[in-house]
Amino acid sequence: MKGYWYYAAITTGAAILFVITRAEWLPLLIILWLIWLKTRKGLPTLPFIISIISFCFFIFYIPEVEEGVEKEDFQHQSSPLTGSINGSVVITEDYMQFQLDGSQSESNVNFLVMYFFDQSPRSQALFVKNNELLHGATCTIYTSHESIEKPPSSTNPAQFNYQQFLLQKDIHYQIIMEDVDQLHCTNPKPLSHIYLLRHQLIDYVKGRWSDETVTWLTSIVFGDDSMMDEPTEELFQRWSLSHIIAISGSNITLIITIVFLLLVKGNIVTKERAQTLLILFLPFYGILAGGEPSVWRAVWMITILLIVQKFKKKFLYIDIFSFVFMSLILFDPYVIYELGFQFSFAVTFGILLSAKWITHSTSTLWNIVQISFVSQMAILPLQLHYFYIFQPLSILLNVIIIPYFTFLVIPFMYIATLFSFFPKHLLLILDNSFQWIHSIVVAFLVWVDTYLSFPLLMSGLSIAAVFAYYIFFFRFMYELELKRMKMAFLSGVLFCLPVIIGALKPYVSDEGIVTMFDIGQGDAILIETPYRQDTILLDAGSTFDFESMEANRGVYKQILRPYFYSRGITHLDAIILTHEDLDHIGSLEYILEEVTVDTILVSSFFDDQIINDIQSLFPKQIIKRIEAGQIIKADFTNFYVLSPTSDHQTVNDNSLVMYADLGGKWLFTGDIGSGVEKSLLNNHPEMNIDILKIAHHGSDTSSDSEFIEKIDPDFGLISVGRNNRYGHPAVEVIETMESKSIDILRTDMHGAIQYFFSNNQGTFLIHLP
Repeated sequence: MKGYWYYAAITTGAAILFVITRAEWLPLLIILWLIWLKTRKGLPTLPFIISIISFCFFIFYIPEVEEGVEKEDFQHQSSPLTGSINGSVVITEDYMQFQLDGSQSESNVNFLVMYFFDQSPRSQALFVKNNELLHGATCTIYTSHESIEKPPSSTNPAQFNYQQFLLQKDIHYQIIMEDVDQLHCTNPKPLSHIYLLRHQLIDYVKGRWSDETVTWLTSIVFGDDSMMDEPTEELFQRWSLSHIIAISGSNITLIITIVFLLLVKGNIVTKERAQTLLILFLPFYGILAGGEPSVWRAVWMITILLIVQKFKKKFLYIDIFSFVFMSLILFDPYVIYELGFQFSFAVTFGILLSAKWITHSTSTLWNIVQISFVSQMAILPLQLHYFYIFQPLSILLNVIIIPYFTFLVIPFMYIATLFSFFPKHLLLILDNSFQWIHSIVVAFLVWVDTYLSFPLLMSGLSIAAVFAYYIFFFRFMYELELKRMKMAFLSGVLFCLPVIIGALKPYVSDEGIVTMFDIGQGDAILIETPYRQDTILLDAGSTFDFESMEANRGVYKQILRPYFYSRGITHLDAIILTHEDLDHIGSLEYILEEVTVDTILVSSFFDDQIINDIQSLFPKQIIKRIEAGQIIKADFTNFYVLSPTSDHQTVNDNSLVMYADLGGKWLFTGDIGSGVEKSLLNNHPEMNIDILKIAHHGSDTSSDSEFIEKIDPDFGLISVGRNNRYGHPAVEVIETMESKSIDILRTDMHGAIQYFFSNNQGTFLIHLP
């Protein structure tokens, strides 16, 4: 099997794709590919058989995650829950959490246990030690069934699905403890001392270095990125730089170098003894570093390599890679769902298969460019699937940033960890020097992000497109290796084709989409017309703090932005704000920070001060007032403004009311009351509607029975928060709709509501919570 193990690894990867996608054509494709390799390329019989066996075995071995499947009913839970702590306990300034393995207990399910601090503990290690919150400890939780809940699922297209995220870790429920005294843990396992040491070291370095330096030190050395601020994390993610922060092969190689320098060059032990110590130390460091999949990949690959060298055996890197890949899945099949596992192995596999092409060049700079290119192309489908964004310039940016981290930041962080035991006044010089240099580099990244950001935004590729992409990508690399440039160019065009087609899809589709987002107690409706002729956002609500009455970024970050990314939207033709309540305009500022908006349209009675505030923040932004009788002319259809015809003296009644034909006759009503509804009937007595956006979240101040009867809609859409404090939608409104046989779709029950239309007809799609 020497030199052929990667075929088994490829078929294992195909098995993973089959389990996740259930693409029925995939097994046939794999079998035909293996037969072709054997008959045409001379693949030996043993690798052929093992590859087929690995594909068939992993299809049945890898667990399929099924969202919404009930595993246990805790409604009558009276006895305490028991289980053991699995892995490291995560402690931040705000909360503590760990996985409770209940597979061997009466509950037979795993839990995510969380506790939010009133005041964060001064020492992670003391908190963990005093409460015996260590790996393997047997824990009893005294809690009621109300505290045991299923994690929330996504209710919007492209929204992060927290429930699925936990299911992919084999966690089915979460427990939110009100008091840490509800938890009693005893008898941690022997390995727990390493986990405790990790907390102790993190505590120690936090007391020796500045917050800015220790943020990077704990991330790079201990795999703890809890101190990393959100803007920096998002910046690195957008530019495909997150792999630099994650502990990987370069970190482990550096550790080996440091240990060899200390032990061998310092004449402490022989080279052979140092190898043995490293083989024993690296798994120990894997736990100290947080035990993420990328850590274990690097640890086990290099550990096996050291063992092979020690016993003077010959093994190919690709064989070691393949063996570690399959072994980690055998040890924990749920690891396949970890982003770190997928990204780490995709990058490493791409680099190993391109090794000959890369080593042809003697230029270090060109080698860095080659590695950056291969790395970015290897993870492109994954990047688009999970984040909907790829920055083409990230290939060049990596050429600058990778050497900076590889030769300066990562070595400094390991040296700083060792130097932490030196007097603090000596550390201050190193600390200040690092902060100064690093702040310049981060400022450079922010500048690039501000002025050189030309992202490719789109939803993930189909499984067929992913296969086509990788087939032609590796063909492209093969032709480059053989220096057949014409064939390489053709393969390069072909591997780019699935991405280009995916990006152009909205511009060639004859289907339009109206999306009423589930943002809680608020409104945000996106209108996308066929062939991407128009992209218009009607209202941009957000959640907000009732005490400060300040909007927060959550709705934009978690709901609107992911959907914009997935649809390739970087530009809006217009944002129409029906009125000035925060539940209709709260996300506006966050949208304008990142999305180009041609025009903001408001009513003639919209608050002047709010308009002034918007223009002070965004001086170049065009804002226009519109009034009843005007027609908003879009490329695909027209929006007819029906109200307000005069100042109704209330914000809600001054809402813009508009009619549009979008695969049916729509009426958008803002938060108008029954008085305005009567005016609409008087001014437009012949109005007949197919789809009504029910006013004011279904409040009893709107949706008058006569109004509903006259306009006679087939569907009524209600944007409303779950268990809201206002009692929306009102029982009277629901009864009115039901008495007139109107189909009701509401975001609190159905999640986001999408209407896909073409010509004069359409279909609704709901995103059930």
